[in-house]
Amino acid sequence: MNSMMFKQLAMSLSLGGLLAVASQAQETPSQAGAPQPKIQVNFLNSCRPTQAEAEEMGRALARVRERPSFAADFEISRGLTTLNEAEARAAGAKAGAGATPSTWVRIRREFPEKAVLTDAQYSLSVEGGVTSEALALHLRDSREALQILISDSVTGSPSQVVKVDTPPDRIRIERFGKSSLVLARCGAVDQSGYEALFASAREILEKYRVAMSVKTVVPAEFVHLAGHKESKAAAGNH
Repeated sequence: MNSMMFKQLAMSLSLGGLLAVASQAQETPSQAGAPQPKIQVNFLNSCRPTQAEAEEMGRALARVRERPSFAADFEISRGLTTLNEAEARAAGAKAGAGATPSTWVRIRREFPEKAVLTDAQYSLSVEGGVTSEALALHLRDSREALQILISDSVTGSPSQVVKVDTPPDRIRIERFGKSSLVLARCGAVDQSGYEALFASAREILEKYRVAMSVKTVVPAEFVHLAGHKESKAAAGNH
């Protein structure tokens, strides 16, 4: 009697297992067919943007090529920010430097209400021996472009960088509802077709350096930052 009950129980368990496997097999196709979230990845070819992208960048730069005429409002700020290793590498510092102090000076100027731009911000920062210069222009009509960013990074002191009028090596156009347009200097790539864009960006940067008194304001502000190596006498010579 016990033997018969054992056989019936074993058959019952086996049948239950088969039914469970069959049930899972029926559920799998429906799960596989469930809609999956779409992931879109945009790759920016900053070395060689397309002709259409280059033309759009040219139109954006042409809108801000006029000599700036500022409103009365302005702001000058300076400071020291400690960057973690990832932030320091992104800023151009050498790998393995660990936490890196970033000293910086910013100049901000406002525009009149009817101007093409709302404001312009120039900044110069030093991280691990690398000096980075950036000009950010914010457009009032943002249907085509939100911001134009022209920048460069070199090895040298702030007074040296602003004295020699370092040419920009990167142009970035932030657009509303679209990916950014980027053009950067790439040593191993033929970029002769983009020289007009780099020349236009350089002309704009030079005009704003003059209009914002960068050569006198930036070195004078840096001498007040703790740990900055340039002496006040050296800064006063530029």
